[in-house]
Amino acid sequence: MIGILIVTHGEIGRSFIDSSSHILGKSIDLLECIPIDPKTDVIEIQKLISNEIINFKQLSGVLIMTDIYGATPSNLLTKFIIPGEVEVITGLNLSMLIQAISHRKSKLPELVDICIEYAKDGILKISDK
Repeated sequence: MIGILIVTHGEIGRSFIDSSSHILGKSIDLLECIPIDPKTDVIEIQKLISNEIINFKQLSGVLIMTDIYGATPSNLLTKFIIPGEVEVITGLNLSMLIQAISHRKSKLPELVDICIEYAKDGILKISDK
């Protein structure tokens, strides 16, 4: 099982977790969220991220998801990447998170690919359908 950590601007991540729980009809284990706001102490956030990764270490990997590439959350997360053990993907959307939750028994590299594929496939112009 892969642990999932969401690190986003403000409470966006918590909203994604609540929506995923609603859609899937259950509470979700091994899914945590760390919100970052402008007043957040960077050192404290790094400690929180590190602690969550340590809490997930007994699992078969950690997938960290964030909202925007190049912003504070993604910039902070680059130092935690351990290829094949701790991976970070950006562009978080609800489709991506639901797939991560649904396929978390996969291997981490496969899960990353699934999440990215579903995120891209979920972007559609409805009037073209």
